[in-house]
Amino acid sequence: MSNFPLLSHQSSTAPWLDWLRQDHWLAKCCLQLLLLLLWLLVWQLGRLVEYTEHASVWFPASGLSFAALLLFGLAAVPALGIGAVLMTLWTVQHYQLPLDGAETIRAGILFAVAHLLPYGLGAWLLRLLLQQGQRHLPKLIIIFLLIAALSSLAAAAAVITQLVWCQMLPADAVLSTWLPFWIGDMAGVIVLAPFFIMLLSMFHRSALRRLHDMLDLQKIQWSRPLFAKLLLNLLLLTCAMMLAQLFHTDNSAFAIFFLVIPQMWLACTESARLNVLNLALSSFLIAFWVHVFDLFEFVMVYQFAINVIAANTLFAMALPTLIEDNTRLRRMAFTDKVTRVANREWLEQQASISIARAQRVQQPLSLMVFDVDHFKNINDVYGHQLGDQALLLVCQTAQQCLRPSDLLARYGGDEFVVVLPDTPLALSQLIAERIARQLRQAAFTQDQHLTASFGVTEWQAGEDYATVFHRADKALYQAKVQGRDQVAVLAAGASA
Repeated sequence: MSNFPLLSHQSSTAPWLDWLRQDHWLAKCCLQLLLLLLWLLVWQLGRLVEYTEHASVWFPASGLSFAALLLFGLAAVPALGIGAVLMTLWTVQHYQLPLDGAETIRAGILFAVAHLLPYGLGAWLLRLLLQQGQRHLPKLIIIFLLIAALSSLAAAAAVITQLVWCQMLPADAVLSTWLPFWIGDMAGVIVLAPFFIMLLSMFHRSALRRLHDMLDLQKIQWSRPLFAKLLLNLLLLTCAMMLAQLFHTDNSAFAIFFLVIPQMWLACTESARLNVLNLALSSFLIAFWVHVFDLFEFVMVYQFAINVIAANTLFAMALPTLIEDNTRLRRMAFTDKVTRVANREWLEQQASISIARAQRVQQPLSLMVFDVDHFKNINDVYGHQLGDQALLLVCQTAQQCLRPSDLLARYGGDEFVVVLPDTPLALSQLIAERIARQLRQAAFTQDQHLTASFGVTEWQAGEDYATVFHRADKALYQAKVQGRDQVAVLAAGASA
């Protein structure tokens, strides 16, 4: 669930998938069988890097169990429970443990309870939070990581207790087993639960639909640059593992942590779906090379590396959401709620920046100040709600006459300011006259048209924003004195 990025709900055209989704006893039985076979296969995959009895670099079955319980709830318990019993039978035979048939069955049932109960509670808690409307992605990632850590710790404690109780693990081996057992389980959940959610969601059309509009669920658009990124990441991983195999020192083993850099690169530039797939591939490759290169003496390094890389990737995948949230909050903080243009605070910041730029590049800059004629009468006659609509119409009309580089802001009341970079005085006067003309033509009500008075001036080298604004405001006052609905221009050094 790393981001839970893979809960896509696109309907498949495959007839067998549509049949498996049906609420029919035969379809449900087939789905249970598929889940059972997948769990047995994944459990055996974890044995690939088993470096001591019951302890592996990672435990992918924990990720599958968490994903299945999250998506299917109690409906997943039969398949997972039978799988746990079957694997206990296999374990007893494989390690030639002194358990008879009844003791083996009891051990299998206890293992199923010890394994499924912690992950079931964690999945239930996560599902509950989602159903209650938790939609903030960074917070969801933190919650998921905490749940994964606590669920895997509880599962490790419960399973080790079960193994000791059933005489499948010596009591004196607990101290050396519990930490790698826990970290391996946690790696399975953090890294592989999202991948298995992607896989299993094909069979559950309505699974956790709340996430669908919150995440990037687009199909991966495969291309040569994308393949190159993936191959480069996997090649760097292989080189890091080969370095450890070549020198066989602690320092060479720690080279695996440099993979955080390419993983972050992928996380910040590619879709969530691709990143979850890449995490699954990378973690599998780490486990595979540990086995092939016989790097079991560094196994704890690689266990922690898988978890650290996965957690960093998950947080990096949340960056676009954080950036979007910050941009939206910033826009809200500096936007006037009524007119939806910049507010006074943003105006003063940006005007000072524009003046500094004009000073640096020695280009002209003009400032325009205008307000709506007799706006108080509009409020008195039509009410404040229609008055707000009048201000909105004024801003929409003005913006149609401005460039994207120009800044329109509400200074206060019915007074507005326009910053016009790279604009000499003569051109800014023409722009003001165009806005005034468009306002006269804009119908406000059947018997009411809007007009405005404008004051325009040009910035001179060495002046600050306050000085330029004061002169433009004086020009606005001049336009009002001369009869309103006109443009007054006041150049630097001219008397009002």
